[in-house]
Amino acid sequence: MHGTVMERRRLRAAQLFQKGWRITDIARVLDVSAPAVSQWIAILRTKGEDGLISRPRTGAPRRLSARHSLMLQVLLKQRPRVHELDADEWNRMLVQRVIKKLFGITYSVQHCGRLLKTAKSSKQAIPRLTRLELDDLLKKTDIARIRTRLGKRHVRSSY
Repeated sequence: MHGTVMERRRLRAAQLFQKGWRITDIARVLDVSAPAVSQWIAILRTKGEDGLISRPRTGAPRRLSARHSLMLQVLLKQRPRVHELDADEWNRMLVQRVIKKLFGITYSVQHCGRLLKTAKSSKQAIPRLTRLELDDLLKKTDIARIRTRLGKRHVRSSY
């Protein structure tokens, strides 16, 4: 959820707790788990309300740019055969190899599964320029060479 929504929820839980509400009742009203509310109350006790304020997320920066993510969505919404790949359906290993070939990025098979699921369910409009960039990228990258390297083991593979 968006940080400000969760922040308001945590602060509301703190207000209700300070009014004497039980943790289970707060959880039910805010539609969250009781352990989550307990954690928020523990933070409230040690750090005060400032501890419930959202902070910037940490972690590694994204390796796949927003532009490349859009290109990947375009690619994954079409059947692999459209791009001369010898497979009927996209699967995690095929996605992994295509990302490596097109963008030079190596992801785990599990992460490629998440990317595939996200791309297939996305309703985001793809700009025409992104589609043209993908076409250029595919022309420069000999996608037929990917097909021969992948071999027959991806035929009829499923996600």
